[in-house]
Amino acid sequence: MRVAVTGGSGLLGRRIVTRLARDHEVVNIDIRAPRDGSEPFVECSILDVDGITHAVHGYDAVVHVAGIPGPHFGTPEEMMNINAEGSLQVGRACTAGGVTRLVFISSESVLGFVFSGGEVRPRYVPVDEGHPLLPVEPYGKSKLLAETYLEQEVGPRMPLLILRPPWIWVPEEYERCRNLLITPEEWSDGLWAYVHGDDVAEAVARGLSSDLPVGCHAAFVSAPDNGTVYPTRELVGRFLPKLGVPDDVTEFGSLISSDMLETLTGFRPARSWREFLTT
Repeated sequence: MRVAVTGGSGLLGRRIVTRLARDHEVVNIDIRAPRDGSEPFVECSILDVDGITHAVHGYDAVVHVAGIPGPHFGTPEEMMNINAEGSLQVGRACTAGGVTRLVFISSESVLGFVFSGGEVRPRYVPVDEGHPLLPVEPYGKSKLLAETYLEQEVGPRMPLLILRPPWIWVPEEYERCRNLLITPEEWSDGLWAYVHGDDVAEAVARGLSSDLPVGCHAAFVSAPDNGTVYPTRELVGRFLPKLGVPDDVTEFGSLISSDMLETLTGFRPARSWREFLTT
């Protein structure tokens, strides 16, 4: 399969490109060249309508990773322009260029909890795809609008897989991740959910090879455990005392479910921080 990856030079994008290159012919489309220069590269912004249309033309699938990766990396206007409008342009380029499958890296932020400062609270845990999406801050809104644009633009024409990872942990940020293990108060609004970048890359690979019907398919992609040294029920009792935790949640179990991802692709993230971090 010929696959184009937008944003393939970023921390997550590089891992996705590396994983897909094992099985596919891959091109990286980004505004900056990758550091290692190991894969074919096209310099192009997703806001360049003609450029992105030409760049993806003739590819079988597109993995759309490009965008502002969090609320502290741009202004609200930039988030809406790049994350939402840029995604719309990618979707239009796919339909114009004969692409037959799109995988979009969205975000847990569409739920509304994370980055809300406690303004939005989960209605139940573990959170799944049936939970209301109520973002109140610009980043989450931009990601939800991007999902909506892509569902409208490409959903009726091809399989669209929307992946919603929580905090993505990669080796370049392990030191910061180690601190998060013992400071749950710093990220209670994210339900202490995380996922290793390699598991996101594998979810993308499985999404490309899975027998998905035409239409929009959304799935959270989360590590099997919470990202702290504390038991899950202890965390909920301390920070979200009004919530109950079902009996089937394990001692350190994640509060974001990956069940839908497994149903759609046969893959469930398995990498725990205990495998790649030391306290």
